[in-house]
Amino acid sequence: MESSVNETFVFASELIGREVPTQLDRIIGGLIFAFALLATTLGIYNIYIIKKMDIFHNAFGWFWASRTVGEVGCNAVHLIYSGPMTFFQFRGFPPSTGIVMFTIAYFFGCHACVMHQIISMNRMIAVCFPLKYPDIFRSKICKFLITFCWIQVFFVVLFYLIIPCQMVGFSPKMYEYVFVKCEPMERDFSYVGTVVNRFCFVVCLSTIVADLVTLVKIILISQSGTITRNARRDIRFFFQTSVQNVTMMVALVTIVISNNSPTGMYIQIMGFLTLMVTHITNALALIIFNPEVRSRFAKSIASTIVPSRVSTTNSG
Repeated sequence: MESSVNETFVFASELIGREVPTQLDRIIGGLIFAFALLATTLGIYNIYIIKKMDIFHNAFGWFWASRTVGEVGCNAVHLIYSGPMTFFQFRGFPPSTGIVMFTIAYFFGCHACVMHQIISMNRMIAVCFPLKYPDIFRSKICKFLITFCWIQVFFVVLFYLIIPCQMVGFSPKMYEYVFVKCEPMERDFSYVGTVVNRFCFVVCLSTIVADLVTLVKIILISQSGTITRNARRDIRFFFQTSVQNVTMMVALVTIVISNNSPTGMYIQIMGFLTLMVTHITNALALIIFNPEVRSRFAKSIASTIVPSRVSTTNSG
């Protein structure tokens, strides 16, 4: 019996498409592609805005830009691979392709998650300790933090590859990142992935605590009636940042609960898509919470509409 199991075992078979897509495959694949396209487009626009507008040429802007690069990189993988692979259920790709795509997406996505914790601390210090803020977030310190986060995430991703039998890849049949069995076994999860997911959950929970501290300070400042222009901007940046915590916690809770369980497919789908929704809300927050950005965005839209109307009138 054992020999027959070994003969039928195919490494990374979890990552191969079913060849003939079902209606659910089409729906989930379409959603992944649409969400990824929106998140990537908005993310690129965020990076453009941060580069062009002086209001973001500071520690907050640098951290936000670094996080956005992570989100764009992660969603680019979903746009190019995860979405189309799920929609069409291709079988021609080598199974290892799913592992490579997970590694790239996880590297960028994990960095975005880590940078959000830095942004949250940045907002707490800006609101609670405004006089100490310039000394804490000097240019050199900001560059060090960003570089450290990229290096840290690289080693986290490396653990999946160098520790035996811990690899994870994207499964177009389960619409999620799943554990890749290295041999016939009952275990259906990665120990590294389990530890990382639970650690991220704890870190995000601590971020919510930091945001609550910041919110209490904002309420006290508002009651005192001594809100300066810089304080208003810092408060606006805080609400812009705290939006992620709601969707991110929902995504992490679903991921921790399901943990690649075959019986929790719909929970896994929810967690996977919610992470993408988090990236979309992050990018939208920069536009919604900043009047300067809204004004610039409205002018750019108007400049594209008005000339087309003029040319139409002239041609008539």
